[in-house]
Amino acid sequence: MATFEELMEQFRNPGETGLPENFAEELQTTYAEDLSVRDAAVAARDQEIADRDAAIAARDAENVRLKAVNYDLLVAAPKAGNPANDNKPDGDAAQGGIDSLFE
Repeated sequence: MATFEELMEQFRNPGETGLPENFAEELQTTYAEDLSVRDAAVAARDQEIADRDAAIAARDAENVRLKAVNYDLLVAAPKAGNPANDNKPDGDAAQGGIDSLFE
């Protein structure tokens, strides 16, 4: 089967034999097949773009989640100059010193 371009060239320069009787149907069929191939390629590219957009959106969502976790860790960390814990001894142990160890 001839390509659409070959059929158009045959139409422009029919030669001595002229155009075949079924030329219009053959031209229409070839044109429709060329369009279907092009449409399939466009649909495949559109699907690839949609898949990449979804991957980018998922990556951006993960980035936002990690930023939130990082912020929570920064807020939970003790500030410089402040003690990490308020571990003060209770009761008699507060009186402490070395002498309290021997009691």
